[in-house]
Amino acid sequence: MNIAVLTRDPVLVAFLERPLVPLGHRLIAIPHLGPAPGAPAPGARDPGDAVAAVVLPRRVPSAAVPAPAAATAATAAPASATATPIERVDTGALGDAVRAARARWGAQVQIVVLGPDPADLDLVRAVGADAFLPVPFSDAEVLAAVGARGRGRPRVLLVDDSALIHRHTAPLLEDAGYEVVSAHDGAGALALCERALPDLVITDVEMPSMDGYALCKALKQRAPHLPVLICSTLGEAADLERGFDAGADDYLVKPVAPEELLTRLGALSPMPGRRERILVVDDSPAQRHYVADCLTRQGFEVIMADNGRAGLDEVRSAPPALVISDYEMPEMTGFELVHALKRDPDTRNIPVIMLTARDSRRDMAQMRAAGATAYLVKPFAQDKCIATVERTLAERRLLAYKEASRFYISEGARRAAEERAAAGDLGGVRAEEREAAVLFSDLQGFTAMSSGMSPRQVIELLNAYFDRMCAVIVAEGGDIDKFIGDAVMAVFVQEDGIGPGEAGAAEHPAIRAVRAAVAMQEALVDFNAGLARPLVMRVGVNTGPVMRGDLGSLLVRRDYTVIGDTVNRAQRYEGVCPPGRVLISASTRALIADQVQVEPLAVHLKGVSGPVTAYVVQAVAAGPGSVAATASARVDVEAEEGADA
Repeated sequence: MNIAVLTRDPVLVAFLERPLVPLGHRLIAIPHLGPAPGAPAPGARDPGDAVAAVVLPRRVPSAAVPAPAAATAATAAPASATATPIERVDTGALGDAVRAARARWGAQVQIVVLGPDPADLDLVRAVGADAFLPVPFSDAEVLAAVGARGRGRPRVLLVDDSALIHRHTAPLLEDAGYEVVSAHDGAGALALCERALPDLVITDVEMPSMDGYALCKALKQRAPHLPVLICSTLGEAADLERGFDAGADDYLVKPVAPEELLTRLGALSPMPGRRERILVVDDSPAQRHYVADCLTRQGFEVIMADNGRAGLDEVRSAPPALVISDYEMPEMTGFELVHALKRDPDTRNIPVIMLTARDSRRDMAQMRAAGATAYLVKPFAQDKCIATVERTLAERRLLAYKEASRFYISEGARRAAEERAAAGDLGGVRAEEREAAVLFSDLQGFTAMSSGMSPRQVIELLNAYFDRMCAVIVAEGGDIDKFIGDAVMAVFVQEDGIGPGEAGAAEHPAIRAVRAAVAMQEALVDFNAGLARPLVMRVGVNTGPVMRGDLGSLLVRRDYTVIGDTVNRAQRYEGVCPPGRVLISASTRALIADQVQVEPLAVHLKGVSGPVTAYVVQAVAAGPGSVAATASARVDVEAEEGADA
C-alpha cells in the first residue's frame, strides 16, 4: 500500500522504509497536504494518488496545511468517530493537518503521528489519529503503528497442512481481532506473502513442498522484520534450536492453549489498544518521560501526573490498571498516595510500584506496609522497569482471574485445583471416599411459574433467590457443588485431618447441613415478602459415604464433585419432601438425634423397593454463638399445597 510521509527529510523516509518496503509498502514523501498538481478537488481522490496511511509529525509546519483544504475538510469530510473530537478540541496545526489529510484521501485513511514526547498521546487521541509512533522508534514499532494499523487490524498468515488446524485456529484469531489468510504448504505460503503482505506468520514445520524451517529462512531473507511464529508437534531441544536458527521469533509446541497462542502473538505484534492503562506520577518531567517512554514502546497507554494529589484525581476519574509513583513529591507524597488509594474500596486493588532512592530494609518494609506492590530503586534501567511492570500486571491478572473464578467453581474444586497445580500433577485423576452430608433444594412449581416470564425475568429472580440461599449454605460451612436449573446441590464434609469432636473441628456435617436447610426455609419467608407470587421450596438431606474427586474428560474439562448412592438418595428425599419443609434420611437423623425434633414420614424412593422411613424436621438446635436455642423448620405453604412439582 502507499504511505504518505509529511516531511522534507529523506533520512526519516529511509528509516521508515527499512521495515516497510520488504513487506511491499511504498512510501511517498510529500512537502505539504495540498492536492498534487493536476489532481481532482479535495474529497475526490485520484486512484493514482491513492494513499492508505499518512505519517504526520507532531509539529506540523503551518505552510504544510493549506487553509482552503483545512476549511473544506471541516465542512465536507464525512462524519466519523475519528473526526468528532477534532470539532470539539482546539488542536492547532495538527488538527488542521488531520482534516486536510482526510479531505485529500478520504475519511478512512489511517493517520499516524510521529513525535518524541509520550505526553502528546492525549493530543493524538483528540485529533482522531489512529496511532502514535514515538521517536526514536524501532522497526517493530513502525510495523505495529503503520504496517498493521494501515489495514485496520493485523493480518496473520496461517500456514499448516492440516485442515483441522485451520478450522480451529482461524476463528480464534479472527475473534481476537486479527485478519487471517491461509496457506497449506510452505511454497504456497511464500508465494502468498508477496500478495497478502502479512504482519506476522504462524507456520507448522512438517509440510509438503517446503517445510516450516525452510519457509522461515526464506521469509527472513525477503523481509527480516516480519515476525514468524513456529507452531509444531516437534518439541525436542534440537527442533527448537533449528527453528530459532532459521530465524523464528518464537516457537510453540502443539497442542497449544488458545490463551498462550494469543499471548505470544501479542508479544510479537502488539494489537492496537490492547494493552493496559498505566498512570505515572512523578514531579520530575525527565523521570516521568523516561518511564512513560519505555512503557509506550511496549504498547501501554500512559497517562501522567506531576504530584500525588493530581495522581489521585486521575485515578478517581478513570482508574488505571497500574500506578507508578515517585516517593518524594510536593503536595502529596507517594507514601500518602498509596495510603489514599488503599483506603478507598474502589481503588484499593490497584497495584502500585514505588520509585525511590531509598533502599534500606526499613524503607522497603515501610512501603510494603503502606500497600506498595513493588518498588524500583533509582537509578534503574528501562528493561528493569518493563520487567517489573509486566510481572506486577501478570500477578494482578492472575489474582483477578482467581477472584472471578470463585463465582464459577465450587470452593472444593478451587482447593483441589490449587493443590493439583502446587503438586505439579495435572494429568492424574483423584478420587477418595469420604463421609458427607449432601443437601438438595428445589422450587416446587417453578417450571409452570416461569413459563409466563421472560428469560431475563427468570434469570433475575433465580439469581436473587440463589444469593439468599447460598449465603445460608456457606455460613454453615457447606460447599455449593452445582446449580441444576432452580435446584441447588451442596456438600458438607469434615475438615481434612480433623475428626469429629477433636479440637478445632467443626460440628458434624449432618447437623450443619440440617441447620442450613432449616435456615434456607426461614430465609425464603423473608425473600417471599417482596414477591407477588411466593416461591415454595423443598429440601432433602442425606448423610453417608460418597466418592469425591475428578469427574469428566482428562483432556477437555472435568468437575471436582461427589457421586454415589448417598448423593442419589439425597436428591430423591428432596423429591418426596412435603412442600415448604425439610426432609432428612434415617442415617442423618441417627447422627444428630439429640439436636433435632422430627416427625417420621413413610416415603417411596425411586429405585428402592418398599417404603422408607424419613423424617420431617420440626426444629433444630441453633449453632454455636447463636442467641436462639432452636430454629423452627415449619413454613406456611397452605396456599401452595396444590402446586405442581
